[in-house]
Amino acid sequence: MKRLFNPFRYIAGAKALILGLIFIAAATLMLYSGSLIQDSYIHIGMAQAPLWYVGAMQIIWWLLPALLLYLCGIALSKSKIRIIDILGTTAFAQLILLLMIAPMLLPAIMNGMTDILVALQSGVTPTGSTIMPLMIYSIWSIVCLVLFYIWNYNAFAVSCNVNGWKAILTFIGVQVVVTIAGMVL
Repeated sequence: MKRLFNPFRYIAGAKALILGLIFIAAATLMLYSGSLIQDSYIHIGMAQAPLWYVGAMQIIWWLLPALLLYLCGIALSKSKIRIIDILGTTAFAQLILLLMIAPMLLPAIMNGMTDILVALQSGVTPTGSTIMPLMIYSIWSIVCLVLFYIWNYNAFAVSCNVNGWKAILTFIGVQVVVTIAGMVL
C-alpha cells in the first residue's frame, strides 16, 4: 500500500524524470490519437490540435505546478532541495493521467460522449446504455484524480522534505492557483 500511495520513497531524481517524460510522451500520443487535449490542469477536452500542441500542453500542465511547488519547497524546507527531484517525481505522477486517458479511448466511452453531445443538441434524452459506461468512467476518473493529487502531494512532500499543515496548505494553494490559471488561460 505504501508503494501505491507514495512511490516517491522508492523512486526520484533522474530515474523518475526519465520515466515521467515517457509517461508524458505516452499521454500526448494517446490524447492526440483520440482527438483529445489536456486543456487545463485537471481537464481533458475534445479538440483537433496538432501533435506538437498537445505535447506542449502536457509539458505546461506538468511544469507549471512542479515549478511552483519547487519554489514553495525552497521557502518551506530547511533542507537543500534538488530541482531534479521535484521535476522527476511530479513527472512520474503523470502515470496516473495515463490511467485516466486510456479508458477515454475505448469505443464505448468515445461513442457515449458523442451520443450524449448529439442527444443534448437535438433535445433528446440520452439512453441508459449510453450513460452507463460514462458513469462507470466518471467514478474511475474520480478515483484516478484523487490518486493524482495524493501522488503529487507526496512528490512535493518527499522531494522538498516537508510535511504537516504548512505543507498541506501550500500544496492546496498551488493546486488552486494552477487550476485558476487553467481556467483563465
